[in-house]
Amino acid sequence: MKILLALAIIILDLPFSLFTGEGTRHPLPAAMPGGIAVFDADNDGLLDLYFPNGAPLPSGVKTTSAHSNRFFHNDGNLRFTDRTADSGLAGTGYDIAATAGDYDHDGLTDLLVSGVGGITLYRNLGNGRFADVTAKAGLDNHGRWSVGAAWLDYDRDGHLDLFVVNYVQWDAATERACVVDGRPDFCHPRFYTAQPNALFRNDGHGGFIDVSKASGIAAHAGKGMAAAVADFNGDGYPDIFVSNDRVFNFLFQNTGKGTFEEVAFDRGVAAPASGDPPSAMGVDAQDYDNDGRTDLIYTALRDETFPLYRNQGADFQDAAVPSKMGVLTRPMNGWGVVFADLDNDGWKDVAVARGDVLSPRGARGDRVREPLSWFRNLGNRQFALGGNFAAPVAQYRGLIAADLNNDGCLDLVATALGQPARVVPGQCPGAHGWLKVDVREVGARVQVGQQWRQVSATQGYASSCQCPLHFGLGLAGTVEVRVTWPSGRVREWKAVKPNQTLDAQP
Repeated sequence: MKILLALAIIILDLPFSLFTGEGTRHPLPAAMPGGIAVFDADNDGLLDLYFPNGAPLPSGVKTTSAHSNRFFHNDGNLRFTDRTADSGLAGTGYDIAATAGDYDHDGLTDLLVSGVGGITLYRNLGNGRFADVTAKAGLDNHGRWSVGAAWLDYDRDGHLDLFVVNYVQWDAATERACVVDGRPDFCHPRFYTAQPNALFRNDGHGGFIDVSKASGIAAHAGKGMAAAVADFNGDGYPDIFVSNDRVFNFLFQNTGKGTFEEVAFDRGVAAPASGDPPSAMGVDAQDYDNDGRTDLIYTALRDETFPLYRNQGADFQDAAVPSKMGVLTRPMNGWGVVFADLDNDGWKDVAVARGDVLSPRGARGDRVREPLSWFRNLGNRQFALGGNFAAPVAQYRGLIAADLNNDGCLDLVATALGQPARVVPGQCPGAHGWLKVDVREVGARVQVGQQWRQVSATQGYASSCQCPLHFGLGLAGTVEVRVTWPSGRVREWKAVKPNQTLDAQP
């Protein structure tokens, strides 16, 4: 049996520690930071790193450089330089998530940062500099607490629209004191009021129009933790899945007429087969069984498992039991999650950032830290526990899989509360080939041999990877590649050799 070497590798701790602002009290936002954005900010062929950061609570205002969001330029060979000071990306409030995408079609990747006080849009100016254009673009999340966002072209007009994931109503002045096992700790989400998500349509001229009500999105209040966008029913329009914290999930099905219908119960993804909505956290959507349909996985807390849904076309199958993911993940707490072929065998594995939601200062503080784990795809719609990565145990939150040094192996980037952000270098079997397909248009679908991937603006919890699509090829000599853009345009390549990056820009 192949084992991904969890092994004797050197973990890179970046010079940045995630600030929570917890203090002697336990305000809910302190349990939540840790998003990551991975993208090529300067188009030099190397993926850069961006980390939103917290701030003192209850003010939620950054006061020192220790609270700054951080931007690291990739210098190659897994070396990174902190360029926050000159980037304009340091931020001012309590930030949690970041989503990368080129909303203005100028060839430079921009950033949407989400946090306790709302959202901030940073336009990439080139030369490593960004400008806050939130007000100019007309984006207003009305002060709601956002834990993530997703770029998508929901109306297929060629311009990236914005879906914002909103969590709960939180007010420091009315924050209640909660107790777990006789000691103060974070409160359960049942004590907070649900919020509707938001949808903003790109007007094609650098601005956005709030269509939350007109689209039907605002009619559904939830406690959103993450979103995954994909054409789940194959009608050519992107749909939106939202994982909700201890309330039923949402699946907003695109009607193709500028509106969405909430169909989570009809499609079988509102909750696991038990019917009890778990503490749904991060979510990822890709085709794990190579049948051409986009599947779903999301993380949850101990005894809730990490639900896995297999897309069957008309509906989804709760695949937790047949896939073995249910029994494997029951004792675990999860946040970030990604489908990623970590051993390049042609089957997408699952990597998870683990850690409890409770405070390290609480009664269960000695149990809140957990490892980064991976689940190996056996190729028969089942998974096996591949092991834990060599990184120290921690309260992990964000997780991204990306090839940071262009060696053909996927590396992991992870954040943890109160600890440095970490890069775990990938180690994949040298005999296995790989292919990266560089197609950046969100919603595009790529087929390599019998594998499928979609270009997505979100990954896991509060995180984003605007990266070339990575395919493990196993021992295959050559493969055929097919790219389908949202416009319907198709391009094919025959007999593509492994171990290269294929430029698939329109």
